[in-house]
Amino acid sequence: MDNANSKRDKSTIVKNVTKSLRKAILNGTLKKGERLIQEEWADRLEVSRMPIREALTQLQMEGLVEMVPHKGAIVTPITRDDIEEIYHTRSLLEGLAVEKSLPFLTKEDKEKLKGILIEMEGIQLSDETNEHYILLNAAFHETLRKGCPWPRVQKMVETLGISPIAPNLLIDYYPETQREHRMIYEAALRGDPAELRAAVEFHILRTKNNLITYMELLNTKNHQ
Repeated sequence: MDNANSKRDKSTIVKNVTKSLRKAILNGTLKKGERLIQEEWADRLEVSRMPIREALTQLQMEGLVEMVPHKGAIVTPITRDDIEEIYHTRSLLEGLAVEKSLPFLTKEDKEKLKGILIEMEGIQLSDETNEHYILLNAAFHETLRKGCPWPRVQKMVETLGISPIAPNLLIDYYPETQREHRMIYEAALRGDPAELRAAVEFHILRTKNNLITYMELLNTKNHQ
């Protein structure tokens, strides 16, 4: 039991450290190109270097730091322009992919979408459930576009990706995100490719705007 508690405590420390470092990058405390020095942050956050290292691995996956040989972790913050470009491009490409995909989706595919949707709607978003939600969200989007017969479009959507930082940051918008997912599912059920494309584009652009609003709030708080 003690061992389980100890693992849980370590996991909580890593999550808190990750959250602190992510916030420092997104609100501009840590600037682009700056070295994130493990010893300094370990002292500042009153933790050992191990959780700092684990947090950096997560932030590297999110694209917020880059591990450079002989230099360590270099800050590569996502900017408003990055978000505009990634999400706008994603909305156009994924909209096209689902429009082309829908005629090829089977009854089983639509049942799978329904199962994922119901599971997403039942999740209370938190540090503990964030990873599971990211997987469900990815599976929902992948299932929608799996029938797309255009491999280049599929590849481009996958290359763009959607930053895994989004779900947890946008917890205030969670209910509206789930309503959008339901609208997408219902459009797929009705079998109208144009409606499905419009619902997916709307959903991705809303996520973009919510993320920009969140970052602006962070910056406002940082400069007060």
